This record gives sequence, C-alpha cells and structure tokens, in this order.
Amino acid sequence: MAGRETHFELFLRKSPKASWALADASTDRQSAISKAQTILSSYPNGGIRITKEELNTSTGDYNSVVVTTIGMCDEPLRRKQTPLPIAPTTSCVAPSDLFTPAARKTTQEVMPRFLQRHRVLPGELVYRTDLLEQLEASGSEMTQAIQRVAIARAGGGDDLHSIARQLHELVAQAINKSFKDKKDGHYLIYDRPLAELVKAAGAKKWPRTAFSSALADRLKKATTWPAKLATLVDIWKEVETLDPLDQDFCNDILSDYFSEWIEAPGTLSFILGDARNGAEVVHRLIGVIEPRSKDSEKPDPLAGLPAAQTLADAISLGVLPSARNRVISRIFEELSSSKRLQPEDLKIEFDLLKRFGDRLVSILQDSRRSEMYEAFCARSKMLMTLDTVEGYLSRFEVLDRPQKLLDLQRNLVGHDSQSKLVALLRGYISQPAFEVAILGSKKPLITLSTLRATQIQLLSSSLPEQDKLHGAQDLDMLGVRMLGQSKLFPTMVTKAGSPEKAALALFRLACEALPRGQ
Repeated sequence: MAGRETHFELFLRKSPKASWALADASTDRQSAISKAQTILSSYPNGGIRITKEELNTSTGDYNSVVVTTIGMCDEPLRRKQTPLPIAPTTSCVAPSDLFTPAARKTTQEVMPRFLQRHRVLPGELVYRTDLLEQLEASGSEMTQAIQRVAIARAGGGDDLHSIARQLHELVAQAINKSFKDKKDGHYLIYDRPLAELVKAAGAKKWPRTAFSSALADRLKKATTWPAKLATLVDIWKEVETLDPLDQDFCNDILSDYFSEWIEAPGTLSFILGDARNGAEVVHRLIGVIEPRSKDSEKPDPLAGLPAAQTLADAISLGVLPSARNRVISRIFEELSSSKRLQPEDLKIEFDLLKRFGDRLVSILQDSRRSEMYEAFCARSKMLMTLDTVEGYLSRFEVLDRPQKLLDLQRNLVGHDSQSKLVALLRGYISQPAFEVAILGSKKPLITLSTLRATQIQLLSSSLPEQDKLHGAQDLDMLGVRMLGQSKLFPTMVTKAGSPEKAALALFRLACEALPRGQ
C-alpha cells in the first residue's frame, strides 16, 4: 500500500474583505486547532480555515480536505443590486410618456430622496405643479436623476451625452405640459363625491389625466405615508359603490398609486414602528400579509400599529397585490441578512424561525416557496458560525454542550448548515476542555452514558448521513480512550463478586451505557 504523510495547514483571513493566506502548519489536528484559536485572538473579525493535507508518496499528489473553520469564514452577504428596468423598447419618446406608470416607477428609483423629503408619490408629482416648480428650480436633483437614466439606457456606449441631452429636453417638455394642462382646465380638484368626480373626469378630453390629477389633489392633503395609505383605501372603498364600468376605470388607476405607495422609501419601516429586534420586525411583516385572527385572546402582531393594520386590511381586500409581494420580499431580505433576529439566545432564534416558517408556508403561493427556502438556508448558515455557537454553549455545563448543540438541528435548513453543525460538534468534542472533562471524570459510568446519549441523538437526527457517521466515530473513540484510562472494568468485576455477575454487569454496560462502535 502506498505510503501517506499527513499535516494540517491553517489559512488566515484577517477580515471578511481580506484575502486568505497560509498562517501556519502542524502535524497534529488538535495542535492546529489550538494554534488557530491563538492566532485568531489577534483578529476579532478574522477567520481561519484548517485543511488536512494528505500526501500520497507514490504519486506525489496532495489530497486537501477542509477539517473545520473558526471565526468569520463565510463570504460576506451582499445585497443584490437591481438594475434600472430601462430598455430601448420602453424608452420615453414624448412628454406624455413620462406620466405613464412605467416612467413613474423609474422616477421612484432615480429620485428617492426628493420623493421622501416631500412625502410624495410619483403619481402625485407629475400633476403637482408646485412640486415640479421646486424640482426644476433645484437643478441638481433632476440632473442627477436624468444622468442615472441616461447611463442605464446607454449601457456603456459612447452616446451617453446625447441621450442625457434628449432626456433633459423631454423632461422640460413634460413639466411644461403639466403646467399647460392645468392652465387649460384638464386637471380636476377632488372637491365632490366620487361618483360626480368620475362623471366630471369622463367629460374631459383625457379622462385618465383628469381623474389622476384629482387623486394627486386629494393625496396632497395627506402629508404622511400612513395618511396616504388611509386616503387611498377610503377612495377604494367608495369605488365599490360605483357602476361596474366606473369601478374598472377607477381601480385601474388606483392600483398604480397603491404600487407606488408600497415602494416608497422607508414606508414599511415607518408603519411597522420601533421594534426591539429583527424577530419582531419579521413577526409584524408576516402579520401584515396573513389573515387577521378573529380570536380576541390570540395576540395581534399589529396591535398598536394602526397604519400597519390599515395596510393589512387593504391587502386582505385584494387592493394591493404588488404590496403583498413587496412585503414578502422584505421578509426574505430580513431573513437573508447578516443581522441576528434574536441576539440574546440562539435556541430561541431557531425556534422563532420554525414558527415563522410554519406561518409563511400556510399563506405563500408555490411560486415563492423556493425563495423562502433560500432565505431560511441563508439564515441557518449565518447562525452556524463558531463565535455564535460558542457564545450560546458557554452558558451550559461542559458535558451538556454537545447535546445542546444537537438540539439546534431540528430547525436548521439547508445541507450546508447541517454539515456545519456536525463539523462544529466534532471540533468541540476534540477540544482540550471537553476531553479533560471526559477523561478526568470522577463518575465514568455517568459520563459514558452521556457520550452514548449524545451519539444516539446524533445518529437519530436528520443531519447528513456521512457527517453523522464521522461524528459518531469521534464519540466512540473518546469512549474508548476513557475506558482505557479509567478503572471502570476492574472496579465492576471486583464489586460483582463472581464471574457470572461480572459478565452480566459488563454485558449491561456494553448494551446500556457505552457508545456504539469499538
């Protein structure tokens, strides 16, 4: 059989943005782990990856396997950058195009600060000559927005300046058009019942323009995001009293305003109120999209949050399909983030994730189940870091920690995080502190029973099969070492008093107290 030489290499990354570099090497696994912890004490934001390098002396090739990781070794999560949805087929070519829902959506993306500062929706802005005058006078904000659109449309081409110049001219013409339409009487004031307003809009040259301008006038009086939502919902409820044709006309226009409202910067955070932690944010977000409970004794996740309750009512009525999807996306963003939802207790956080998952499964359509799975996988992987797990285990007795760690596997999601849990378990039971507690135990029978219980818990879990077997072997080998160092066998034989009783005692020991294996 070909000869093999083995050593362990330590690769250090001083921070999540730094590169990996070889820091040390050792011929012993435990020595490598000890060195890694010593090195990492100087780099609180760093991480160390320990690999097992096995040389086949007959071929000269190395087989490299990652043994364990310590510290912050995962790649930093990056927010997905959503490109501006601008394509040549949907480009604005006339001033009236800037009043369409597609152009208003682009306005929301390239001018978020202006809209947030004035608490205004894009659908309001295009009919609010007072704000258009301010925007035109500011100069810089409008110029920056146009440049962003021009860059997206040019796609790296050489015609950037010509596109920007054309857009400047187009925007100027659109602003002039809004002033002219208002002066020529094409706009309406929301100063009458809805039925009369719709009739008046129908008599205008451009009914959609007239009704949209009336909505902008009504929303002008609502100076906060919750007030705007409440205003839109009130109008929508009044629409239900109109004739079917008028209902279709109004709802078609209202849906665009609802979509703009939910996409406004900071809207969701504003209506959800102050939360103690990320778990409370997710709890409230799910409460917005799930059916409201009629059970008065069941806690309401939106209690004391009138604006959130209004949003939930609107979603339940079917008014806000885009809002519902936005809330769901926000839930997935929270779950996928690197922020702890419940920093105080890892077990509680996993239990909360299980409850969140059960609530989401009952209300999500199949089309978004895969996104939910990915979000929960990201959350589980983020939590399965050495620092996080050690902080949680430190509150328990040394011998109890492996079982407390295995308790977390019930709510883990994803193969990677499950494999990471077993790797952390194997790393922990090989630590000097745990080995000293095992081998130096004054109650070897109880300690062996603890190892056996841990092994049974591991083997009966849903963790990856091969990983479980490796972990079970580690526990078995630790039991073998303990038997070799303790005087358990001769003590039992002496106390038994006869060969028959001694054999029975040893048999029971093997069946009931020892880990399975050697």
